[in-house]
Amino acid sequence: MATIREVAKAAGVSPATVSRVLNYDQTLSVNEATRQKIFKTAEAMHYHKSRKTRKSKQKRLAICLWCDQDQEIKDLYYYSIRTSAQAEAKKQGLESQVIYPADPLPDPAALSGIIMIGYQQYSPDRLNEVKKSGLPLVFVDTDTLKLGYCSVVADFGQAMQEALEVFWGQGRERIALLDGDLDSNFDKNNLVDFRFRDYKKSLAARGQYDPDLVYVGNFTPQSGYEAIKEALKSGSFPKALIAANDAMAIGALKAFKEAGIKVPEDVSLISFNDTTAAEFANPALTSVHVETQQMGRASVKVMKDLLDDDEAGTYKVTFPTKLVYRESCPKA
Repeated sequence: MATIREVAKAAGVSPATVSRVLNYDQTLSVNEATRQKIFKTAEAMHYHKSRKTRKSKQKRLAICLWCDQDQEIKDLYYYSIRTSAQAEAKKQGLESQVIYPADPLPDPAALSGIIMIGYQQYSPDRLNEVKKSGLPLVFVDTDTLKLGYCSVVADFGQAMQEALEVFWGQGRERIALLDGDLDSNFDKNNLVDFRFRDYKKSLAARGQYDPDLVYVGNFTPQSGYEAIKEALKSGSFPKALIAANDAMAIGALKAFKEAGIKVPEDVSLISFNDTTAAEFANPALTSVHVETQQMGRASVKVMKDLLDDDEAGTYKVTFPTKLVYRESCPKA
């Protein structure tokens, strides 16, 4: 009896595509010719669904990050996901190896699967390398379901909408965004960060999107400080600011303090991720809490499912978010 991987090879598509077609996944974007080819190939090869589990010969995971160790410590969001994934891997009897950008990817033969924290932040070469490995892949912090890969994400779309509605409820119509991009040749109207896309979509729907209110750093405190310091030179800063992460928000606080701008009296500030730094900033940051530890653990559980069940489909796990009110934007 043929396996999904054998059917995929014969049909010239990925195993994930075969699995989703044979499980009648309506969210999969695939043309009818390809769909029929998969069904005919599976029938010709006498493929039948089976719930038998398989055990991977290898029990070692690679956990990849797009940032180096220095930046990981400055933005504890990724640190929390990574360490939680490692702890869960150990609990599940799996070894794990952390791979930073400067590290070469281990020989695929020595691994059973790869967990990627992030997606768009990686170079095309790194993404191609992991995709060509042929190993099960799980992406954390980016929805890769339509690309044919399992993912673990937080509901950032709802979080951005909630942050905007808080400011609208305060009568603040001009709302700025402090976002990040790792490419120095970024397009400010089309940043890759998903928080920007949700921000732009919501404001554009109200006829309020203004690219001049988007300030860009690279997710570090220093870049947040420099972006806001430059923005303040205009002399007309909005009374509401959303920061893509706590690290840049802390840099923004420093720039505001130097300029004699009070938070939240002059500018209300909401950030994302609710790391430890948010609670101990001065003033303490109102921030979107993300279940980073649960996301890290879930990524390993999803991977374990892929390793143990040859018929496991492609799916997404989404965790809710919560706005934690503190001094930078008190609850009305």
